[in-house]
This record gives sequence, structure tokens and C-alpha cells, in this order.
Amino acid sequence: MIASKIILLKQCWSLATPFAQNSKLIKSSTNLYTCNLQSIRCLCSQGPIKYKQLEERRHNGRKQPQVSRRFELLNNLSMFRRRGPNKKNKRIPKLILLQNPFTWLMTKIDFIVLRRVWDSTFREKDFKFGTTQAICRITHLISEGQLGELNGLLTKPARLNLIRELDRNWGEKQRALLALNHKDIQISSPRKVYFIRIADKKFCDVDMAFLALKWAPINNIDALIFTEIFARFHREYTPSSIPEWTIAYFKVTRFEVLRR
Repeated sequence: MIASKIILLKQCWSLATPFAQNSKLIKSSTNLYTCNLQSIRCLCSQGPIKYKQLEERRHNGRKQPQVSRRFELLNNLSMFRRRGPNKKNKRIPKLILLQNPFTWLMTKIDFIVLRRVWDSTFREKDFKFGTTQAICRITHLISEGQLGELNGLLTKPARLNLIRELDRNWGEKQRALLALNHKDIQISSPRKVYFIRIADKKFCDVDMAFLALKWAPINNIDALIFTEIFARFHREYTPSSIPEWTIAYFKVTRFEVLRR
């Protein structure tokens, strides 16, 4: 009997110990739960919490690691990015010109003839650069109202025709928006080349089209402005003539506000 009782007590003891341990865990878990509730109430009663307060409690007077400095640097960068939109770096769409292949080929052939027969120093790339600079200069003179400075850039008939066109159809606000920089002109396209002979004199005319796109402020609002300019460049190739190109015709064919 005594031996059977001892065996029964051992079996009951093996069952009782894990039960007692589980009961302790349950009590401790309830204590943890109440502690968490109290801590949450304390945090809520303190109002808005700053990150620096939490970092001080975590480290308890120790030196903060370099990770916190990285977080401060990232916060400063994010604040810097939020300071208003960057108006200087507005994206400008790219213009694409679809030209007639036959016209393009004929223009290339005419430039080859001009270089090999009339002018050995002619280069199409340099010609485009120079004509673009001339167009920019003329648009700035128009926008600034310095029409007297057009002498030498345009022939007399072309200058009088341009001034007449500006007086009739262009207001002061439109003139102010016409100024173009070299980077604004995306496309300079030759249209046609003319070889003219009058007695012993030789002339060459080149029709050019310029397409420009830029941002400009209109009533304190940035607007995207598209400009198309047609110009005819004239040069006399008689041996005794001055070797320079002048503009025999200038016209702004399109001037539109695309987007605001």
C-alpha cells in the first residue's frame, strides 16, 4: 500500500509542476498586459512625442550611435525637398520635325554644290549655328524695343516689312515674350537653296525654319510658348562683294501658348 501511494504521488507531482508553472506564466502575462496598458495611458497623457525623447529613454545617458545622426540627416533632406517646387528646372518637351525625304535630299545636294563650286569654306553645321545666333539676336532686339539696331542684320526691305508687321499685329506683351535664347531653338531646318545669276553677279538664298519652345511667365504663371520663325538668308558671291550673310525676309509664322 505504501509503495502504491508513493507511485501515485510521483505521478500527481509530475502533473502538478507544469500546471503550477503555467499558472505563474498566466499571472506574469496578466501583469505584463496591465503594465502595457498603463504605459500606453502614460504616453497618451503626455501629448505629442518627439523622437529625441524616445532616443534619450532608450540609451539612458549613453552616447547615441551614428544611426541617429543618419536619421537626422535624412530628415533634413526631406524637409529641404518639401520647401516649395523647383521652378527653375521645368521640363521642356522635345520637338520632332518630320521632313519630306525628297526635300531633305535635295537640300543636302544643294549644300554640296555650294561648297564645291561657289564656297569651299561653307559648312552646314557652322551655317546653322550662325543663323540660329542671328535669329536669337533679332528676337531680343524686338522684345527690348531696339528696332534701330536691326540695321546690318536685315536688308532694308526686310526691316521695313518686319517693323510694319510688328506695328499692326504685335502688342508690347507679345513682343516681350518673343525673346529666344540659343537653347530655346531646338530645330533649325533648311527648306530650300536658291542659286541666282544676274549677269556677272552670283547670289545664294537659303530658306530656314526655326522651331523653339520655352517656359515664360504670363501674369505670374509659367506658360509653355511655341514659336516658329521663317527666315531667308541672302549672300552675294560675286568676287568683289562682302562675304557675309544677311536676312532678306523674316516672319514669325506661329506664336502660341500651349500650356499654363
